[in-house]
Amino acid sequence: MNKTRTFLISGLATMTLIITLFETGFLNLESQPLIAQEDASGLTLEKDGEQVLIPLEEWVVVSSAYDPSNTVRGLYMGMTVDALRIQEKGESFEREIPIDEIGSIFTGKTKSTKEYVWGGVKLGGLVSVGIGGVFTFLFLTDGGGLDAFFCGGIAALFSGIYTVPGGALIGFIRGKVAEGKAVEYVIGSGEWMIVTP
Repeated sequence: MNKTRTFLISGLATMTLIITLFETGFLNLESQPLIAQEDASGLTLEKDGEQVLIPLEEWVVVSSAYDPSNTVRGLYMGMTVDALRIQEKGESFEREIPIDEIGSIFTGKTKSTKEYVWGGVKLGGLVSVGIGGVFTFLFLTDGGGLDAFFCGGIAALFSGIYTVPGGALIGFIRGKVAEGKAVEYVIGSGEWMIVTP
């Protein structure tokens, strides 16, 4: 019975660690499909002889030429002959945006400060859950029984008092540091042009 309990707790600790690695971005399982027309170096924009390169997997916001409030946010995943491929956050598929329907492309700080703060809160919560899992595991291996789960929950709760606001503060600071760093490239005649392969 003790081996089973230890096995379950170690599995819980492992899953907590894996979730934390995914949420913090240390692990990324996104695959990149091969498309023959894709530019491997990134997206090249040109205006009056000046060129700008937007690398692959850069976070971009693409707005419609017909309705500037209609935007697509995500990672730039490449380009076909007549469209940009954007993978939106939380989606497993890529969306193709026709080049002739693009009004502007934003790079740099495209997330709101609120999104940075929320990401920090989630990270702080995951850290507190991890701390609680570690305490639960330690008490269970010491023969704590059901009291181990209670102690682990208390440890998670008390550590969350510090980690959640700390994560929110770190997210707020990251949002303020990134503020004002967004660059807009207006696409069209006399403006920036997308260099096709």
